[in-house]
Amino acid sequence: MLRFFKMQGCGNDYIFIDCRGQSVPHPHQLTRRISNRHFGVGSDGLVLLLPAEGADLAMRIFNADGSEAEMCGNAIRCAARYAWDCGWVCHEPLRIQTAAGLRVLWNGPQKAVTVVMGRPSPLSGAGVRWQGEALTRLSVGNPHGVLFCPDIEHFPLAQAAAEITPTARLNLEAVQVPEKNHLKMRVWERGSGETLACGTGACAAATAAVLKKHCERGQPITVEMPGGTVTVRWLTDGRLLLTGEAEFVFRGEWPEGPDPC
Repeated sequence: MLRFFKMQGCGNDYIFIDCRGQSVPHPHQLTRRISNRHFGVGSDGLVLLLPAEGADLAMRIFNADGSEAEMCGNAIRCAARYAWDCGWVCHEPLRIQTAAGLRVLWNGPQKAVTVVMGRPSPLSGAGVRWQGEALTRLSVGNPHGVLFCPDIEHFPLAQAAAEITPTARLNLEAVQVPEKNHLKMRVWERGSGETLACGTGACAAATAAVLKKHCERGQPITVEMPGGTVTVRWLTDGRLLLTGEAEFVFRGEWPEGPDPC
């Protein structure tokens, strides 16, 4: 049996496996089965936590379709909360190695976690427009496209994602600006579809909003998503700080055996 636990950050839920005492030989196949919300446990993906050299621990992130992701801002906060709460790490800051590089994390207020997300960078390639709106494309460890719209509730996110993401291979954010330094966002994640939240997506949205003068650099930017709210700050030195909840949901066991996928 594989021992797992489930955590969520703003409703972006992941199944975690602590690999210090157990192994997962076929994580891509396992992810598709265990993440299924009707025939599995149900999640936006699977995260493997592993020992690491040069860091306190490492994490591998798999989207619900089994594809591997570079980084996840919500999952990494949950990984840090678990590492502190279970005694894996007893100091701050905590350092986690990801496919997008090393990330540093601190405890925040009311069991929230703050993570240094690195520096955003523009993505090369031809510009993309959708229904007349220019797509702001950038990387915050993984690739994102940000579209600003007047009303995210009625924005056809699935349609936009179907037309944009197959060739661009982006996570897609629809963003509304109700007031300065306050954003509302919906997100379509590669390999998972629409999710309740996305930490890297919130960082991408905040960065794009600063570039378009909707928000102020260096100030806390509230990003409201269907599953909850995070705070993003784009510091003058270029780093992005992401702060939000990271909560335990439950533990369980998954039977090992031949995988039909």
